[in-house]
Amino acid sequence: MKKIVVIDDETMLRENMLEILQLSAYLTFGAESGDKGLELIRTIKPDLILCDIKMPNYDGYWVLEQLKNEISFAYTPFIFVTAKVDQKDIRKGMEMGADDYITKPFTSRELLGSIEARLSRMEQIRSGVFKGQSSDDTMQEAMSEFQQQLSLLTKSEKEIVLMIADGMSSSEIAGKRFNSIKTIENHRSNIISKLGLNGHLSLVKFCISIKPLLETESVSI
Repeated sequence: MKKIVVIDDETMLRENMLEILQLSAYLTFGAESGDKGLELIRTIKPDLILCDIKMPNYDGYWVLEQLKNEISFAYTPFIFVTAKVDQKDIRKGMEMGADDYITKPFTSRELLGSIEARLSRMEQIRSGVFKGQSSDDTMQEAMSEFQQQLSLLTKSEKEIVLMIADGMSSSEIAGKRFNSIKTIENHRSNIISKLGLNGHLSLVKFCISIKPLLETESVSI
């Protein structure tokens, strides 16, 4: 059974998540604060971590910060569960190393879907390392996937992706590109449609993930 740690100071939400996961055959452990959650993680060594961002004293960012340099958790998926959907918050978490965001309120399907996707991805990475595939090879595979996605976008769309990754709003992008806000919104919609993304939050996460590749000399925008 896969082990999952859930960290959230909202008792009802934490218990609901634990129940959903237990019914899906996961072995679950809950903590009501960041410091207790960190202690639990180090003891349990879970296969995946679900963590709220906004908690008193020790928030989700603090938990992720403590874990990011610990080799034991290098391949452990870390998913933020939060009501905060501000683009700057998303960018901060992704840059710190979070694997995904689930926004409150969410359905059981959304929760389980995100967990299953991240566990599957980690299994692929671990399998590659176990078989002797280097981390460089794994990174190359990820970059290849991103290259395929980028090939679907026009030059203008790639430029807009970079601006979104830099935290710019549609109005700011419109001003910089001398376009109307409606034009930028149309570009955003086209990018979401081409890449099969699930709305604004997925677009922001994609833009942040793809930014390093877009900034390399091998990708022309």
